[in-house]
Amino acid sequence: MAVLNVRLAEEMKRKLAELAKAVGTSQSHLVKSAVEEKIAVHEVAHTDAPPKIPEWVPDGKYVALVRGAVAAVGDSVAEVVAAALQKFSEDHIHVARKGRLIKPVHYAFFAEATMKCWKYATVDEQSYPIIPITIVGKEKRVTAASSPDTAASLTLVSSEIVAEADLQPIAQETIATAAGPVKTRTFNAKIELAVGKYETVIASLRIPKVLPFQVLLGRNLLDMIDLYALGKTKVVCLKDP
Repeated sequence: MAVLNVRLAEEMKRKLAELAKAVGTSQSHLVKSAVEEKIAVHEVAHTDAPPKIPEWVPDGKYVALVRGAVAAVGDSVAEVVAAALQKFSEDHIHVARKGRLIKPVHYAFFAEATMKCWKYATVDEQSYPIIPITIVGKEKRVTAASSPDTAASLTLVSSEIVAEADLQPIAQETIATAAGPVKTRTFNAKIELAVGKYETVIASLRIPKVLPFQVLLGRNLLDMIDLYALGKTKVVCLKDP
């Protein structure tokens, strides 16, 4: 193992010592963790730009491009992102439609751990922080694309995903939205992310397939993890504290 000497100003050294004492670890471990996180973000942020759509893709079809190749072809943004995540959960996904641009969608919904990072998925010129997620049902595991929503108190899952995972309802709640109150069913759910496994309550809601995600991570789940959304570099990261 290589040894790296780092010079710090006295004030920064004092703050580092105080932080290490407060969290119960060594100063060396704090510096090592900070360097690892910085490298993880840098590596993901410098993913190569997506290629052009191949000629063989039918006109009007949506295509997910990963690592310079077609990962999925389908009839909606949600379909191709979900299919691409099944094969390449660690890589940047770019979605485009053969023959014409995808109309931008504006949306809003109410309602030692390793840091994992993902490049934002892009739908033509629109970008979205997308995180792979698995909903664990009684007999089936369903992998889907999720996006964080700190305005939502509950994690919202597409009704189609809830049905596919065969989750059983526990109650009916009224959720406040910009369009007014909406009644929806809630479920106990086991959720797996790249940084850990969590049990929480989710609400079932229709999420349009023109969006590249079918799950919105609400505060009841986000409060269990650390979330880093780096808008300028278009990278989203998770860490289990």
